[in-house]
Amino acid sequence: MKYIMLSYMLEESSPVHIGLQEPQIIPNAQISKGGGYNSYIINVENHSGTHVDAPGHFLEGGKIISEYKPDELVFNNPLILEVPKKQNELIKLEEVSNLNLEGINCIFFRTGFGKYREKDSETYLTSNPGIESELVYWLRKNYPEIKCIGIDCISMSSYQKPEEGKKAHLNAFMKNEELGEPLLLVEDMDLEIDEKLDSVETVFIIPWQIKGIDSAPCVVMAKINR
Repeated sequence: MKYIMLSYMLEESSPVHIGLQEPQIIPNAQISKGGGYNSYIINVENHSGTHVDAPGHFLEGGKIISEYKPDELVFNNPLILEVPKKQNELIKLEEVSNLNLEGINCIFFRTGFGKYREKDSETYLTSNPGIESELVYWLRKNYPEIKCIGIDCISMSSYQKPEEGKKAHLNAFMKNEELGEPLLLVEDMDLEIDEKLDSVETVFIIPWQIKGIDSAPCVVMAKINR
């Protein structure tokens, strides 16, 4: 048994969605400059790096990430699903609808787009794949035990298809008695792992503990069953 990260380390060069402030990590007191200790000032927007979106991101009065209990952020039956995508393509319902997802409570979509994150950040930010809104609705309606979905792109929304992306978020977050509990969305994930995808046994999502914010940067840790 071992543990691996499915999230990126946050740094000043981390790509962030266009329109957001880039991260700043500023040395404050420094031993190398005569200080008695090291400290840093960290300025980041809450949707920076690998982060988890809660319903309050899009819905007034929606549940915010600081209101989630620890046991709502542990997923013992995750699935990493290989869905290779080119620039601007959407993950569509027909690619998933024939799968048996019984018992699954978390799905991470591996599109392969993470390869652009470091070598071509403009493509990563402006030509990313996304998820079809109809698929999000279908997952909630047919598999209410699924509580979280994630993707290895800057956003669930394709930058070139903003209206479809907005609808996908709303389908994930809206309150509807027929659809069960809203989803959590994890974006900008590192899914280029060396281990076999079906060896991921448990996933832990650990958001920054900041009261009152809709969403937060997070650590995503997975337990591997070797």
